[in-house]
Amino acid sequence: MNDYEADEYFPDFDGEYDSKGRPIRHTHKRSSRKTVRKLSQTTPVLSDFSDDATAWVPSYAAHLDPRHHERQWLIESLSSFYRDNVIFDVIRQVKSGKEANVYCCEAHPATGVELIAAKLYRPRILRTLKNDAIYKAGRMLRGEDGKELKGRREKLALQQKSKFGQHLDMVWWIGNEYAIQQKLHLSGANVPKPIGHNGNAVLMEYIGDARLAAPTLSDVTLSSDEAIRLFKITMDNIRIMLDNHLVHGDLSAFNILYWAGNISIIDFPQVVNARTNPNAMNLLQRDIKRVCDYFARFGVKSDPILITRSLWEPYMGN
Repeated sequence: MNDYEADEYFPDFDGEYDSKGRPIRHTHKRSSRKTVRKLSQTTPVLSDFSDDATAWVPSYAAHLDPRHHERQWLIESLSSFYRDNVIFDVIRQVKSGKEANVYCCEAHPATGVELIAAKLYRPRILRTLKNDAIYKAGRMLRGEDGKELKGRREKLALQQKSKFGQHLDMVWWIGNEYAIQQKLHLSGANVPKPIGHNGNAVLMEYIGDARLAAPTLSDVTLSSDEAIRLFKITMDNIRIMLDNHLVHGDLSAFNILYWAGNISIIDFPQVVNARTNPNAMNLLQRDIKRVCDYFARFGVKSDPILITRSLWEPYMGN
């Protein structure tokens, strides 16, 4: 027992002995014992309290079997955000995919928002990304601290695809997505506001409401006028990306959210640097063609090749 715990258990210790160390005889022994007993019953034992965030079980995980892999994965991935007063609870799963799951979270009052989207990447993301060398070309490898990785050990681990190398690879994808989303949000692009990232999780503004998450454009039927307006907004966002030397690389109606008459572009791990990636123009043209093909369903006429040139040629001239 340390000094602090002793003071808690025996708060009147100094009054039990005189200056020579002899015990003081009390005339009301029974009353004294009752007082000590009462204190021992009401004084909390400090060891009973724990600040271990893994003791947190969000509402969504509570109904899962304790042995269920998703329960453990969810708690381990998000407990640090709970401890840091970013999220208060996980309400439900919004989307389940091969690369990641997205959850709707109740935000902590300290954040100033009501809901937060938590995107949790699966370790097997690296096995589902095909031809990832196309996207990595010309990109700087960074660690969890955001600093460039230059060490021989790191480069060798990546080449050999060891467990450590796979961890670095995943950190690279996730950190890159968060940094790009933050940059685009500050540049005025229609993207969810990024809130934080840690390990395999990225937190961002939740698009939708407590009852319903925003659908993707692929699940929405648009009027002709609305399609024309949103097509222009989407092209403006592609231009904003290019102004920031970025090409989405996987843009389509499946990763553009629609809510309250507006769009939000998501999914940025495969964004490429337009200045250094030799595949940038081809990826830009593919992005534009996919967007044009979608809006053509609602009568929007466009020429993806012409649009690509009108954006790429001025950019290369800068």
